Amino acid sequence: MPKRVGLRDIAEALNVSITTVSRALNDKFDINPETKKVILEKAEELNYRPNAFAVSLRKNEYNTIGVILPTIDHYFFSTVLKGIMNKAHNSNYLVLIGESGHQTDKEQQIMDQFINHCVTGVIISTTVGSEVKDTLEPLRRRRIPFIQVDRPAGDKDDPYVRYDDEKGAFLATEHLIDRGFKKIALIKGPDICNISNARLSGYQLAMEKYNLPFDPRFVKSGNNIDFAENGYHLARQVLLAKNRPDAIFTITDELATGVYRAAKELNLRIPDDLGIVGYSNSKISTHLSPPLTTVEQPGEEMGEQAFDFLQQSIIGNASDLSKTFDARLIIRDSSLKSIQILNSIATNG
Repeated sequence: MPKRVGLRDIAEALNVSITTVSRALNDKFDINPETKKVILEKAEELNYRPNAFAVSLRKNEYNTIGVILPTIDHYFFSTVLKGIMNKAHNSNYLVLIGESGHQTDKEQQIMDQFINHCVTGVIISTTVGSEVKDTLEPLRRRRIPFIQVDRPAGDKDDPYVRYDDEKGAFLATEHLIDRGFKKIALIKGPDICNISNARLSGYQLAMEKYNLPFDPRFVKSGNNIDFAENGYHLARQVLLAKNRPDAIFTITDELATGVYRAAKELNLRIPDDLGIVGYSNSKISTHLSPPLTTVEQPGEEMGEQAFDFLQQSIIGNASDLSKTFDARLIIRDSSLKSIQILNSIATNG
């Protein structure tokens, strides 16, 4: 990320003092109008923005940051937002919240509004199909610090907080294999979603490691509109096929709830007839019957980390501002095929 332009940069470019630059930018009366004009033009040329953090300290005011998320009622994103809000409150920051609704044009509109409101920084989880030139480039041009959370979409050097999605999907698939499931289907998100594709990659790596065939017919792509309904219809597609899977891994817990519904309609017992693993460790995962095995995403911790990184960037401590959280599997009954069934498979296998 380019270095933020400060008073010193303007002063050195014009060979004047920092005090003179400060007086011009703050519209003080005791400065030559012509000098002031030259300084303001140079500030515009260099894309100077006041350091809102320093200004707020002097005036005892709040900083304002913007947060853009695809949705705020999704369990994972709601916990990310909770982590951000907790930290922001404790650090005397105000938070503007924008919900893109998985719409790229709405995401761009929110970004424009944040910029017009002179936010100090931005935390963003880009929506599927988002163009970097439309979302991140405006921030770079204006030297507004930003942190990407969950879905890095910019340059590899852009700061981010993410989860090891490939490893999470690998652990989920490997666990099903360890429990005796061999024909494992995957219900994922849109093909253009990098998170969805990372989880597909982890699924494929586990199947390859254990020499299980990859069957494209077992991979179903959904959308971001209604996860539970998506999961239900896609699960029925694979479960009604002639060579049906004996387990399904879904890339969200909401998708898994639809699989439960389909399994119940088809009189399939979970987990003996059908193993299920989800992703997120949302509250609903413990209330399903049987409770859902799922990959944990520490959304609140990720939100707190994103805020910490953004604050460091705002105050100029921009060292290594990227972190990938390790994957962890929470094992519950939905994937624990009974010992009798496993013994039967081993005997007849």
